[in-house]
Amino acid sequence: MKMESRNTIREIAFRYFGGQAGDGDEQALYDFVVQDRSHLKLLKQWEREWSASETADPGTAREWERLRQRLALRGEMPQMRVSRTPTLLRRIASVAAMVAVGVCGLLGVWKIASDLSPAHYYTVEVPLGEKSRIVLSDGTVVWLNAGSTLTYSDRFSALNRRVELSGEGYFEVTKQRGAAFRVNAGAYEVRVTGTRFDVSAYPEDEFVTTTLAEGSVELMRGEQRIRMQPGESIQFDRKSEAFLRSYVDPAQAYSWTENRIEFDNITLRMLLAKLSRQYNVRIFLESDSVKERRFHVSLRNDETIRDVLDALKDIIPVRYEYKGDDIYIREMK
Repeated sequence: MKMESRNTIREIAFRYFGGQAGDGDEQALYDFVVQDRSHLKLLKQWEREWSASETADPGTAREWERLRQRLALRGEMPQMRVSRTPTLLRRIASVAAMVAVGVCGLLGVWKIASDLSPAHYYTVEVPLGEKSRIVLSDGTVVWLNAGSTLTYSDRFSALNRRVELSGEGYFEVTKQRGAAFRVNAGAYEVRVTGTRFDVSAYPEDEFVTTTLAEGSVELMRGEQRIRMQPGESIQFDRKSEAFLRSYVDPAQAYSWTENRIEFDNITLRMLLAKLSRQYNVRIFLESDSVKERRFHVSLRNDETIRDVLDALKDIIPVRYEYKGDDIYIREMK
């Protein structure tokens, strides 16, 4: 490669890292890297030089570094486990290098990373009886409830903001130009730009529920598109495959992030499922006649499970019994 040509490409790269790419710069960088695999190493070297340069914008450099690290988890709750699982999909298996993805619309760098390296996935797992708070590299804050997992690619970036949720998560999504934030909840996908919402998608539950606190979201299932407004809660019935819309106090949906359980209209069956996960116990309801009874409940996490069950007896005529570590509840007659 001629020195003049190399210097020209270096200048293009520096403009690109700084978010000042001109017409054709993106394609020039892409062509440069795919021309010779050794050029990828050179591009990464230039990125380091750009990051260290005195003229680099400090804010842009910090954003670049944060995304370059890929897994910017800052957990504030205990026992958060992170596992890394490689995917089988490899477009070019012989190249293992990873290119950082910037925050200034760096589509060409994203194309290079997609073409030349295999994707890997990170999974945050939260045990029963625990909660975790993480911050994704775009600044989005995610609270994960007990027994939940969040999975996302190491290519998570301003151009690829996709996550998969199993369990319950409360999201405070950073508004960002580029790609919308998407949550795959199994039964449907939640698409947002910048907002606060709660998604409950435990595989064992019969409903997948999204409750919107602020902003707007769109639920997507096949050809269906459902727009939500703040204060709305939409349940998807797994059996009937129907969507049910209601109006709620959205703060109740994410009260668990504040160590509370608060609902104006919850069934005994649904409450016991939440208590089982929150306290990491197995609760069996032996009387079908009371499982759909609805009532108001307001609890804080400083109550023990016995405190909760004793209070429950004053609302619904039931009694409970421990058998080992399991709890059995039946109607009093």
